[in-house]
Amino acid sequence: MNYQLDVQGYYKDQSRTGFPHSSGIYFVYRGIYIPHLKTVTLMELLYIGETENLYDRHNEHDKRNEFLARLQEGEELFYSFALTESLSNEQRKKVEAALIYELCPPLNVQNVDSFIYDEITINVLGDRHAYIPDQINAPSY
Repeated sequence: MNYQLDVQGYYKDQSRTGFPHSSGIYFVYRGIYIPHLKTVTLMELLYIGETENLYDRHNEHDKRNEFLARLQEGEELFYSFALTESLSNEQRKKVEAALIYELCPPLNVQNVDSFIYDEITINVLGDRHAYIPDQINAPSY
C-alpha cells in the first residue's frame, strides 16, 4: 500500500495554538531559531505521533514535559505536520507506526522494535521534513 504525506512546518512552540483542528501525523523537533535569517536549525527529531485533532493534541500533549526536558541551552521546540483527513484512523496509525519503526525517534516507545502491519511505502512531499527521507518502505528488513 502507498501513502503520501505533504509535510508543513516548521512551527515554533508558541505557534501550536494556531494548529488546525484536523487529523494529522506530526513531528516534534528540538532546534535553534535564527531570527536574522528567519530560519531554524533543527538538531534532532524527538517524537512522531498521530492524532484526530492537531490543535487539541499539541495544546494538551502528555509528553510535553519530556519534550522540554530534551532541550539544550538556546534550543526551542519546533513542529511539522501532514494533514491526513483522507486517511482512516487505522491507516493513520499504520503510517505513524512505519515512520516510528524506520526513524526511531528517542521519545517514542511503541512501534520502535516491531512493525505489525503489511509492507507499506510512504512518499514524503514538501521541504519541511528534516531527518525524514523522501520515501520510506516499511519494514525495510
